[in-house]
Amino acid sequence: MIRHSAFGIRHWPLVALAALAILCSSCSQQGASGRKVTDGPFTNSAGMEFVPIPAGEFVMGSSEADIKAVLAKDPKARGEHVADERPAHKVCLTRPFSMGKHEVTVRQFRKFVLATGYKTYAEERDGAHVIALTPQGVTSARMENANWRNPYFTQTDDDPVVCVCWHDAKKFTEWLNAKDTRKPKGWEYRLPTEAEWEYAARGPKGLIYPWGNEWDGTRANFAAKGTGLPWDDKTIDDGYPRTAPVGSFSPQGDSPFAVSGMADNVGEWCEDYYAAYRPDDQTDPVGPTFGSFNVVRGGSWCNDPRNLRAAVRGSARPWERSDNIGFRVVLVQGSH
Repeated sequence: MIRHSAFGIRHWPLVALAALAILCSSCSQQGASGRKVTDGPFTNSAGMEFVPIPAGEFVMGSSEADIKAVLAKDPKARGEHVADERPAHKVCLTRPFSMGKHEVTVRQFRKFVLATGYKTYAEERDGAHVIALTPQGVTSARMENANWRNPYFTQTDDDPVVCVCWHDAKKFTEWLNAKDTRKPKGWEYRLPTEAEWEYAARGPKGLIYPWGNEWDGTRANFAAKGTGLPWDDKTIDDGYPRTAPVGSFSPQGDSPFAVSGMADNVGEWCEDYYAAYRPDDQTDPVGPTFGSFNVVRGGSWCNDPRNLRAAVRGSARPWERSDNIGFRVVLVQGSH
């Protein structure tokens, strides 16, 4: 079951505030000794843009003070919504990597499907979850013919692909590793770890949102006027009732590393299995070796501002697919 707060299906893109993060000398030294992915933005042979993320240290998750601030600011928030953001803990990423500047698009996913003949879980099985408005209210129902080609709303080729599960995303990275002729030798594509994702979203200063510490509805595609959702913000019209073409809110909504769409548009699959945070300092964490749920990070077109904060955690079973979950990829040296 997809865990999503909006429907009591608790929480792929729920939320969290973040703590201050700084570059640590040990991480900087280790990163400096390794070969950089690129010296700047990189475009692979599939037309996907990547931006460099340096090695560094940051505080992952939310402190007790952060949690209190969330609960005080939003009367709809409950303690259980943000409990898994604790404890805040120091993470050191010792190797630089390149993060996809945008989510994988419909166009890019179609190239993969045409090249391989791959059929997604939604196509092979019983469709995908679709958020629908009914006379009785909002529901998230499994629709048998919903899939990445037909998410039950109109998309352009530059919108992020949705209705894809974790397994589908992994198959895409396998194809990309075999296809791409421009990636450096010894480097590979995969989904980002949860730690890599949060660092790329918040930067070394641990921002609340990718763009800063204050909410700004002009910087994201979220549950604004036009979505038709009961909790939408009727004071802002972001122009997109569902997904938006990737980069629509760039650069104003970018993270400190110039990564686009980390707070909004669609939630994103991560490599890790979902588990509670540990309190100890960690170096290059990759999550547990097995589990029932995989991590999903970031808010989406159906989330309110509380759920677009960069420390939010969420999860879904690896075979689940929904019209508000997609993915992006990273380029890393060797396997993690």
